[in-house]
Formats: sequence, structure tokens, C-alpha cells
Amino acid sequence: MGQQRTALISLKESFMVEIYRVKDKEAMDLVLQIRREVFIKEQGVPEEIEVDGMDQDAIHVLAYVDGTPAGCGRMLLQGEAAKIGRVAVRKNMRRYGIGSGMCKLLIAIAEDIGISKIYLNAQLTAVDFYLAMGFMKIGDIFMEAGIEPVKMEKSI
Repeated sequence: MGQQRTALISLKESFMVEIYRVKDKEAMDLVLQIRREVFIKEQGVPEEIEVDGMDQDAIHVLAYVDGTPAGCGRMLLQGEAAKIGRVAVRKNMRRYGIGSGMCKLLIAIAEDIGISKIYLNAQLTAVDFYLAMGFMKIGDIFMEAGIEPVKMEKSI
């Protein structure tokens, strides 16, 4: 797989969003910085839960807005399925399509490698976001890291 990248122009404001697959330690450090900011500081997720030891096995993406790191996400491969997780966008960068752009890139990568189903645990505040992307709820609300998510999946 070559360098996969997508560029989006928001209609709400004039800025450039670039989303890349993470390929080096420098980019991974930015991913971890964004996740600490969003999940640990903002949402109160304990660090020992957020840093779960699975990052080395995951495919990561990193979004930039006008050259500034703005969001990240990861995907864990599990046979013919994949799990999207750790999708985080910095608070001042939300509502501009960054999260959907990152998820679309992760889904495209999954398609390229033959994955047939993608699932995730969506925070309740993000359920509508994932429904709009074609995911369906497949379970009940449960408790995870002090947050109530629901399992969702999408066939690709």
C-alpha cells in the first residue's frame, strides 16, 4: 500500500484538512498527544485504560488542519473484521468533517486489505455520527472506562 492520503475542504470555513496513515514515531507521538488531550484530560479516562498496549498492532491515521495536528483514529485487524477506535478530534476542531474523514480513510484501508466488517464501540454522543456513516447499532449500552458506549457495525 502506498501513502494513502485524503484532502478535504470544509464548506463551513476555508481551511485544508489532510489525513495520513501514520508511518513513523513522530506522527505516533502526535496521535498519543491528541488522545491524552481528548480522552484523559477532557473525558477523564484513566491513562492505564487509554494506553492499552494495542497501538503497536493497530493502523493509525492522523489529521492535520492547515498543518496543525487535529485528530486521530486507529483500527485493529481481527481476521476478516476490524475495530475502529480511539477516534479523537481536538475540541476546537470539531464539527468540520475531520472525524468522518478519518473514519472514511480507515474504512478504505480496510477495504484495500479485504476486511468485510467494521465494528466499534460508539460513545452515546457519537451514535448519530456513526449512523450517518452507515453503521448500525447491534447491542445494548454498556459501561467502559466510565463512559457508556454501544456496539455498532458496518459491512463493507
